[in-house]
Amino acid sequence: MKAYVEGYGCSLNQADTAAIKGCLEGEGFELSGEADADILVINTCAVKEQTEHRMLKRIRELHKSKTGKQTLIVFGCLPKISPEKISGISKEIVQLGPHLEELTKYLKIKTKKFDLSVRELLNNQHITIIPISRGCLMNCAFCCVKQARGPLKSYPIAAIEKRFAKAVKETPEIWLTAEDTGSYGLDIGSSLPELLRALLKHKGDYRIRLGMMNPIFLSSFYNEFRELFADERIYKFLHLPLQSGSDKILKSMNRNYTRNQFLGLVKKIRRDFQDISLATDVIAGFPGEAEQDFEMTVSAIKEIRPAVVNISRYGARPNTPAEKFPNQISGAVKKERSRKLTALCRSLAKSERKKMVGLKERILITEKGAAGKESYVGRAPNYVAVAVGENLLGRYADVEITSAETTYVRGKLQQPF
Repeated sequence: MKAYVEGYGCSLNQADTAAIKGCLEGEGFELSGEADADILVINTCAVKEQTEHRMLKRIRELHKSKTGKQTLIVFGCLPKISPEKISGISKEIVQLGPHLEELTKYLKIKTKKFDLSVRELLNNQHITIIPISRGCLMNCAFCCVKQARGPLKSYPIAAIEKRFAKAVKETPEIWLTAEDTGSYGLDIGSSLPELLRALLKHKGDYRIRLGMMNPIFLSSFYNEFRELFADERIYKFLHLPLQSGSDKILKSMNRNYTRNQFLGLVKKIRRDFQDISLATDVIAGFPGEAEQDFEMTVSAIKEIRPAVVNISRYGARPNTPAEKFPNQISGAVKKERSRKLTALCRSLAKSERKKMVGLKERILITEKGAAGKESYVGRAPNYVAVAVGENLLGRYADVEITSAETTYVRGKLQQPF
């Protein structure tokens, strides 16, 4: 039997897609193109309203193009969040997930679940993605993902360490991912620093990228974390969601920190790691966001000066508290606020990257450049993307940064490499 698998969403979803492919191939399925497959599996994301719209559009395309002998399986978070919208496309569509055992049971193959023993087929042969936990401890008023993935469930350190030891031998770059890496271990009497301490005992010339972590958890163990984070094998990159610069809105979102607490944490991080690259998330037009609340977000972004900002126009998600909040913001206002934030963040991002021009960095090259460009992309120690012209995939190279764009910098190879 032939299977076609495609996936979308966060790095945790990317790991799930790799595990689905590995599981199916291990159970005798032949992975094929869309037209030749007996089953079509799409691993979906539904974190944002706009993302849901893109998922539904793709599902319609797959349903329209499939033949009578093919079965379309919609997997992942969307079936748990908006099942009626999938059924509205066709009641013949099979809805499963986000648990692997649901898929294996449906296909009548050996039951497996997402854990660190499942064989994976990597999308990028130079990067391994290791989930360290699933679920979340937060209860944000705008988020629907917890409906799909449930409460926090951390993997034991021994299991992660075993997978990490294998990854170090296979790929030079390793992502530690979760819905919130900062909450790792709080359900099993452990912590992210304890996990990092165990992993960093493994020798090798590898690089670790840490996934998103909520600021309240990082704040709770920052002093311990700082010492481990200084290791050169960890990219100096942190993804800390701000969401809003207004205390009123943060309280309404149920984010459990204040503006000053967030800014104070960033100040400490920049004091200890001057070259760090910070990523953050903000929501424009959350219910009740007055103009002064929005301007507080703008001023916070100017103070943080992040290298990457994921900007979302608020969209009500099913069965979330914020869906029923009064003072919903009009689409026109959300669009205008999003436009202002985008312009600001693009300017700040390019300004931050210009600071790297003239620096000499050792980068790890892990991917090809954008389609149509003869370039390859490496990562500087602070995880900023560096475009080079030579194919050195999977290798380190010394470069001089020659110019800066909004989302990346350009590098010139230094001889010898």
